[in-house]
Amino acid sequence: MGVSHIKLNKRAASNVIKLGIVGFELQSKTAMDLFFMQHRSVYSLVSTEHADVLIIDMEHPAVKPVVEQYRNSRPIIAVTATENQFPGFETLRKPLDGKRLIKAINQAIESFVPADGDQQPDNQVRNEGEKAFQAYQKRLATGRQAMADYKTITSDRDQSSSEVRQRFQLGSQPAPVNPESDGDVVKVEADTVAVPPKAQVESAVVVPVGRKTAEKKPQDVKARLSYQMVYECCGNAPDVNMYEPDQRRRVFFKEDSTLLAILQQAIVEGEAQKVPVEITGLPGTLAYIPEHKKFLFDFSEDLLIPLALTRFGYQELTLKVRPDLDLERPSMTGSKVLLVESDEMIWKLALWTSKGRLNRNIDPEQPHRLTQRLDFDRLLAIPHATTISSLWGRHSLSALEVVKVLKIHQRYVFSFMTAAHALGAFRS
Repeated sequence: MGVSHIKLNKRAASNVIKLGIVGFELQSKTAMDLFFMQHRSVYSLVSTEHADVLIIDMEHPAVKPVVEQYRNSRPIIAVTATENQFPGFETLRKPLDGKRLIKAINQAIESFVPADGDQQPDNQVRNEGEKAFQAYQKRLATGRQAMADYKTITSDRDQSSSEVRQRFQLGSQPAPVNPESDGDVVKVEADTVAVPPKAQVESAVVVPVGRKTAEKKPQDVKARLSYQMVYECCGNAPDVNMYEPDQRRRVFFKEDSTLLAILQQAIVEGEAQKVPVEITGLPGTLAYIPEHKKFLFDFSEDLLIPLALTRFGYQELTLKVRPDLDLERPSMTGSKVLLVESDEMIWKLALWTSKGRLNRNIDPEQPHRLTQRLDFDRLLAIPHATTISSLWGRHSLSALEVVKVLKIHQRYVFSFMTAAHALGAFRS
């Protein structure tokens, strides 16, 4: 047994064993992440170059360079669904289970003998150090740029809210319906994402109930609008260190005085009194109809996005019982009267209010689990929505654990959690 082999055994016996997972599909990788998370006192998942042991799916077409690079410097567990043997590696057959996986890790460490010893040439060490430093400089520059973008976006969002407030105070003129004359509303959002106003109006990403389907547009326009939808729901803020108080504060928002909060109050009031409840103080009619479990509104849905980000003053929005509300009446603003399922309205408004942030009433370290299935054929689906929903439907995890398991940006998980929390879909 070589010196390097002895060192590896001592490190594995006394410290946490660092594992690298290579080549697995998302579902299998997620299951393994969850398994090792439950044994975090013994194992930790790290990047390939920092791993003590590599677990590689040999059927994946992209793993060959990794195998060639590390075959003589790391213990490797070769996972396969075939009858093939992999000399020099610890072979493990699919399907995987926890006991066999742990046994394979221990056997791989015990049987591994490095081909060229533990020492690396000085020039290789220097090259690796230079590469690491360059990668660090690149990450630092990217982080600085992201923070600059985040400050610009926050400023634009405050300006949007101010413009919406001014729009309400101009008088009682009806809101125009003609898309060509809806320039004020389009400009509020278009300034932020640099989408041409005409393209934004003519091609809607989400088509509300009762609105005509937008015509197909060129691929570049569709891509910009897709980015706009994601930006409106999840923002583009970088991940933060949740253990740094100054950074942690940035990811939370107060639900008080928002349209989301008043909509939830309208549902409670409407269900208690069994009569329609209107939210007054808006540029049109927005009311909850308990008989149908739906919201009625008669102004442009495009206004709801800046409204979701607006902080309303005391008594600026109020609830009014409306037993006389006629669902068939013509709109006072000239727009078509729309009925939207209450969960769809709450979900969308919560996403727009969150914009990648987390409701301050939610603890990101507290484990939660979904208690109901979320139908993304109806609900607005943000990136990774189905994966997050599937994971949270099967396991009780905190928001930070979901970020770690799925290896996605915090903003997607925070937006999803805020919207699901608004629907009452979680239990602790």
